[in-house]
Amino acid sequence: MLYLECDPIRKAVENEDDLDDVPVAGHEEDVGAGEQRDAGEQMDTGEQRDGGEQRDTNAGEQRDGSEERDTGGEERDVADSEEEKEVDSDETDAEWFINFSCMLNEVEAEVETDVYHSEELNIPISSDDEDEDVEVYPQYSQSSGVGEQKLELGMEFGTLDEFKSALREYSILMGREFKWKKNDKQRARAKCKKAFCDWEIYCAKNEVRNSFQIKTFKHNHNCCREVNNKQANRQWVVSKLEGKLRMQPTLKCVEALEYFKQEFGVHIEVTKMWRAMKEAKQLVEWNERKQYAKVFDYAHELLRSNPGSTVKINTVPSPKGPPQFQRLYICLAGCKKGFVAGCRPFIGLDGCFLKSAFGGNLLSAVGLDGNNHIYVIAYVVVDIENKDNWKWFLTLLHEDLGDYIQNGWNFMSDMQKGLIPALQEVMSGAPHRFVVLHLWKIFTKQWKSKELKGIVWQCAKSTTVAEFEGHMAHLKTINCQAWEYLNKWPKQAWTKAHFSTIPKVDNICNNTCEVFNSRILQYRCKPIITMLEEIRSYIMRTMAARKVKLSGKPGPLCPVQYKRLEKEFHFANQWTPIWCGDNMGLRYEVHMWGNKVEGCHVDMPLQQ
Repeated sequence: MLYLECDPIRKAVENEDDLDDVPVAGHEEDVGAGEQRDAGEQMDTGEQRDGGEQRDTNAGEQRDGSEERDTGGEERDVADSEEEKEVDSDETDAEWFINFSCMLNEVEAEVETDVYHSEELNIPISSDDEDEDVEVYPQYSQSSGVGEQKLELGMEFGTLDEFKSALREYSILMGREFKWKKNDKQRARAKCKKAFCDWEIYCAKNEVRNSFQIKTFKHNHNCCREVNNKQANRQWVVSKLEGKLRMQPTLKCVEALEYFKQEFGVHIEVTKMWRAMKEAKQLVEWNERKQYAKVFDYAHELLRSNPGSTVKINTVPSPKGPPQFQRLYICLAGCKKGFVAGCRPFIGLDGCFLKSAFGGNLLSAVGLDGNNHIYVIAYVVVDIENKDNWKWFLTLLHEDLGDYIQNGWNFMSDMQKGLIPALQEVMSGAPHRFVVLHLWKIFTKQWKSKELKGIVWQCAKSTTVAEFEGHMAHLKTINCQAWEYLNKWPKQAWTKAHFSTIPKVDNICNNTCEVFNSRILQYRCKPIITMLEEIRSYIMRTMAARKVKLSGKPGPLCPVQYKRLEKEFHFANQWTPIWCGDNMGLRYEVHMWGNKVEGCHVDMPLQQ
């Protein structure tokens, strides 16, 4: 029994039934003022317990008469002085029993601490072997990190393959190659690849302990370190990349090469790294073909975790096997409700290619929030971009968002395959804008003149009908054929002067979809379920981050719109309003640098 810093007992108690018979006396511990005792000085309690047994309270306390346990090699420093404690001579037996229980609890805590440290050091301690002379060997742990555990003589392994794996790790870290001299099911001997080097290791089966043990180990190398180690084969690189990719899914090949240089001190060839990266990604992201078999499970999980969402899957029947995947539509409930409640009635449509093993296209519908940030509404994975898939996408989108006439939806897109006729069939008469950049690229293929290229943008950016007509007339005087080409396009589809004023958006390029496609570029090469989950996570993160960013902004306007208003305030200093004389005082005539804008209405009454 170990006595710690509780009150000592005058007599040793071997039986708890005799506790009531043990008298309690006062206890004083004399500590000299300012005196410090050396950590190696032994403290003599001056008492003999159980037939003259002397208990030493030094850092190496003896427990239970003959047992001496090392509690981590730390010596107890008794330099701090204790205040004198006086115990009343008539203290009750119950109070003494409380002190004795406190002592037992502290002893148990001490023992538990010792057991924890022993597990950390991989040295098992058993009370049955305390009196036996048992030799303890170091144990190899597969869970140890890079360079945390080194090979040493007598180290034990569970299997011979475990030893071979540890030897490969050791040789790569040391920068030396080895070759097998003996390699069978019961033993393995390896020597340094350099003939003049004395390094050698031998591991064989230990029948007594039923393990594999290092029996010979000459650990000194006479050769130089090499950075191009053939022991770092593709299987070893894949095993290391698999764990790295789970922690860092966006890891690139260049970053992986640098990781192996810094972590393991080995140079990997680019081609080997590229193949290993591909194989490791397949292990992490699962087999691409098998993920298509889990699409229905993923759809049910989305509906369970996001009530109110819309998930539709179409397949093509196959007479000789399971149905073939064709297309999948996803519109999350939060995106749907948020767009209808707080975004402008402006929707950009676009598509992009998927770079996975089976290819395909990703079609998306993206809007704008009040701060001019992109707002993803819905997206669909299809086998090919054509009219039928666009029509299927737009039909489901129309059902989710509501009537396009009542809500005033405006659309913008490139001239994708089948998109324009599909939109006219599903939402006939809906305002549809073209991307001017796409129109300009087609125009410049026929007319290379720099002057004509600039006129196209001048026409598109015109904010008044008169300004637009003036640029078109100038174009007609330069090149009549170019004028005819631009004049055949609907004016409300590509110039600001004829845009609908309902969405309050003057975009002439589909930047919303382009930004979304660039954000998900790194996900488009992944298997289908991994890609869809990455896109869903991206939408969730961006919406949450913007909500936090705008929550503390004062005023009714978002920051982007407020900055734009401040810019207009600066230009307003050059305007001169003149009252037109109406009874309500709401009609003014505005003059700026000799130009006049008539019929400008303001919402403020005439100042008296």
